[in-house]
Amino acid sequence: MTKDGKPVSEAAARLGSYVQHLRSERALSLRPLADRAKVDFSWLSRLERGRIGSPDARRLWRVARALEVEPADMYLEAGFGDTHDLPGFGTYLRAKYHLPEEAVTQLEAHFALINEKYHPTEHGHDEVANA
Repeated sequence: MTKDGKPVSEAAARLGSYVQHLRSERALSLRPLADRAKVDFSWLSRLERGRIGSPDARRLWRVARALEVEPADMYLEAGFGDTHDLPGFGTYLRAKYHLPEEAVTQLEAHFALINEKYHPTEHGHDEVANA
């Protein structure tokens, strides 16, 4: 959060504007949306003002559902997308399954091993690792 009241980043400002726009379209004030999404009112207010640089994926998921939009759209606005404009695996696991951070880390590591097995090596060879 900045002391001068400005957004912490361009991405945070973009996400805040997006949430505020959706909320306005639905004629909701902050408190009813926060209640619907089961998030803290002050957190939602800071989010809309662009003062949260790295919002929690689970809270964004709840806000998206309360606003009746796809959580993936909210994640993209939050800058959680990868090179294919999809949320990262860890973001998905946190939002969908509400796993502890240790479990997410373990699953990401396991996924990285599987991904490495089925994709070409970094050196440009088209061989698949044998297992």
